Amino acid sequence: MSSTLLEVTRAGHEEVERLERLIVKDLQNEPASSKDRLFQNHRVRNMIDEITSTTLKLVEIYEDKDSARKDEIAALGGQTATGTNVFSAFYDRLKEIREYHRRHPAARVVDVNEEYEELLKEEPRIEFTGEALAALGLKTGGTIQQRAERLFLTKHTPLEQLDRKHFAKGSRVSEQNANTAAPQQAESSKEIALMEAKMKKLCDLLQETIVRTKENVEKKQALTYEEMEAEREEEEVQADTESDDDEQQIYNPLKLPMGWDGKPIPYWLYKLHGLGQEFKCEICGNHSYWGRRAYERHFKEWRHQHGMRCLGIPNTKNFNEITSIEEAKQLWERIQERQGVNKWRPDLEEEYEDKEGNIYNKKTYTDLQRQGLI
Repeated sequence: MSSTLLEVTRAGHEEVERLERLIVKDLQNEPASSKDRLFQNHRVRNMIDEITSTTLKLVEIYEDKDSARKDEIAALGGQTATGTNVFSAFYDRLKEIREYHRRHPAARVVDVNEEYEELLKEEPRIEFTGEALAALGLKTGGTIQQRAERLFLTKHTPLEQLDRKHFAKGSRVSEQNANTAAPQQAESSKEIALMEAKMKKLCDLLQETIVRTKENVEKKQALTYEEMEAEREEEEVQADTESDDDEQQIYNPLKLPMGWDGKPIPYWLYKLHGLGQEFKCEICGNHSYWGRRAYERHFKEWRHQHGMRCLGIPNTKNFNEITSIEEAKQLWERIQERQGVNKWRPDLEEEYEDKEGNIYNKKTYTDLQRQGLI
């Protein structure tokens, strides 16, 4: 049943998806040691290689150079040389399935996920060839462990210092090492000695800085969370203070007002608005206003309104351009007197009429009524 191209295609896609999910699941687990991390990297690499191999096979099937896939799809649709017969194709397929289960009565469903899960528990088989060795002229024989030990000898030991038994017979590297070991060792020693001398000189020059750095690191490691937060806030405040100091150091010999960008405004704009003229307002507590525009605007601002409220005078248009307390009081008195002349007085101007038709004002009418004359 699995011999058909469509079944192979389906199984290939299923395998790719399972391997992708398995890679994601494996990478979600943090390795406990370097050895586990190495195993994990090898497992992932092996699964990626399998995905690549399966994908290449699927590409070949989809290219369908021999038209086998096209013929198989046509056969599923009941297309034959004599015509289209859907029922015949269906029963032929059903017969093939029954025949398969008759030949394999003990067949069971295999959970492929279980097999893939086992891959995460197994240690991957790492192939170690003797190539990272042949290039160095070393022997490539022996077991994997022997080849690995031979390779690790070159990690901390130069090739010229290795025992000649580790090299392959007749290798050019071994012969060259025997001839050039002494000169190379002397040259290497000179370079190492020069580097050590430079490092020692640098350490002497930076001794104070190195000591302070160590003390600072030890201090930070000993701080609690609250102390670290307090230190961070202190650094932010200090940075803000330094920025404020920088702003105060702006060159401004004419003492021009600051613009929206924190810099002095141009001198021509200063003269245009008359910002050199000072206006003082006694009602505002002898506060100074620079420029005609600021002076006119201040009559509607809170400072002037508060001063007028303290004097018991309404801040109306009649008091514009009045900045003296005495002038404001005198004007308010004149306004009150003017309002008093034109004010309607009911005791004198309200009229009453008796039974005989005589007209009296309120005061006269009340007096006569009290005397009983009306």
